[in-house]
Amino acid sequence: MRKLEAIIRKSKFKKVKKALIDSGLSSFNYRLTRCISETSETRFYRGVEFDSKATERIFLSLYVKEENIETAINIIKKSGSTGDADDSYLAVFHANEAYKLQGGGDEDQLIEIN
Repeated sequence: MRKLEAIIRKSKFKKVKKALIDSGLSSFNYRLTRCISETSETRFYRGVEFDSKATERIFLSLYVKEENIETAINIIKKSGSTGDADDSYLAVFHANEAYKLQGGGDEDQLIEIN
């Protein structure tokens, strides 16, 4: 089992999400995050222009079985790429143990995921 963490542009998130779901990898988490970079980004707020070094991105996290790891990496790389060098990041971690909580009434069970 591996854990993938990716930071991608907000404009690419719908494409990445659709590609992951279409390939059967439909269980993942995402959230809005801000990244600090040396290059500034021009923003407009209520008609006023200002520069910001913090850019908004989507942080994507998913657990993948070993046999699906290359598929997940390729999907994120292809559908999340914009061609900009400092645009997105992808990290892969080993998950030594993974469990799924299966509830049913008063008895919850932890089921090991291989």
